[in-house]
Amino acid sequence: MIKRIFILLSITLFGSYVQAASQLEQIGEVIFARGVVTAQTGSQIRVLGKAAPIYEGDIITTGPKSFTVIKLNDQTRISLRQNTVFSFEDFAYGQDEEKESAIMRLFKGGLRSISGLISKHNPDGFKVKTSVATIGIRGTKFDARLCQEGECEQEYQKTTDSGTVTPSNVIGRIALLKGKLNSTDKSGELRSLSKGAPLYEGDALETGKDSFAVLAFRDQSRVSLKAETQFKIEKFQYNIKEPDKDSSFFRLVKGGMRALTGLIVKRNPSAYSVATAVATIGIRGTGFDLLWLGPCQGATECGLVINVWEGNIISTNDSGSQDILLGQIARIRAIDLPPDFIDQAPVFIVPRPDKVDIDFDNLFSTTSITGIEPGLYVACYEGHCTMQQEDRSLDLGAGEAGFASIDGQQLIRLERIEPFQTDDPYLRTINQLFDTLYELLDDTIIAENEFECIVQ
Repeated sequence: MIKRIFILLSITLFGSYVQAASQLEQIGEVIFARGVVTAQTGSQIRVLGKAAPIYEGDIITTGPKSFTVIKLNDQTRISLRQNTVFSFEDFAYGQDEEKESAIMRLFKGGLRSISGLISKHNPDGFKVKTSVATIGIRGTKFDARLCQEGECEQEYQKTTDSGTVTPSNVIGRIALLKGKLNSTDKSGELRSLSKGAPLYEGDALETGKDSFAVLAFRDQSRVSLKAETQFKIEKFQYNIKEPDKDSSFFRLVKGGMRALTGLIVKRNPSAYSVATAVATIGIRGTGFDLLWLGPCQGATECGLVINVWEGNIISTNDSGSQDILLGQIARIRAIDLPPDFIDQAPVFIVPRPDKVDIDFDNLFSTTSITGIEPGLYVACYEGHCTMQQEDRSLDLGAGEAGFASIDGQQLIRLERIEPFQTDDPYLRTINQLFDTLYELLDDTIIAENEFECIVQ
């Protein structure tokens, strides 16, 4: 009897919605829905099943032991777990790429998202708002979970012993940025970087015209990049407990850089080097500038210009090795020529990295948790996520997690992504195919009459 009433109610609600829906813009569709999943726009409510349209302004609600997977027009996929309320506030796609946007809101519950083309076309245009923080996305896969008092404790207790702390792949972050900075990773994927954005081994960076960036690395070393510079992080390994494995190898392809070495050089000076077209620069604990002016083929202003403003360095090429000491300025014209000492230092309209105030604790520190406090838990699996509040923000790279407390007092980077998020059976469905009407998750529901309804 209950099922018949539910079906009649669904038909009535659907019929009343048809006329209103014809005037709305469809922004996606349901891939799968299990249990009680509804959408509401204004006073109109409809029950969602497979292939049901999703409209801008929809408020999606999932009931107990219910979930849905939604695909948006830009190929974004979103999995909503049980007891979730979520809305699509604004969606603009398919016209001006730079103005595309997807603004959503999580009122309660949790989700997993694999962002689509909007986050690639306009990285600042993809956001998920919550009551405690706004999640900004730059081409990524992420989880967001709002935990009220006692709401996530049972899941946390089930999984607390199953997860391990793995070292973060983030080796550095953008400490300061003016203008544009892009990065191409090992796989060839291009991403636009912002202040606080993570850096990874293998990243090839390029600053735009009238731009500059200051990079901060885990060992507290720093690099400033001038406008129109190409700089690659060939290798970076730093572990406090294993100094013998330290390695820091950069490549200046084009433009100019200013560098201040950090703890790697203090522990092992030979572990730091910068490659250029005409020489490899070795370090003896120092601050220095490098400016590549191009090949010397009949040109006067050319080659690699070096200025040492702290400590000393050593340049090595086919002509041998040469020390360049504090206060000395040198030019290397070719890979088979030694440096010539000159009087004019290279001009940089970019701050010296030692003059930039950098809070390394805020950039790289992590906090472990022993229980679940009420708040927003964000897990960033790929790309770059930010947790933004009015007066502060927290940047997360691939493999990192963050927490914002309900009372607004805490915004911290967690030591690990908690297993209650990674192992969530509802969120794992985001890329899953469902072959049967009553295919269920790993729970105790077996018979059809033990569940309200499954719509597919």
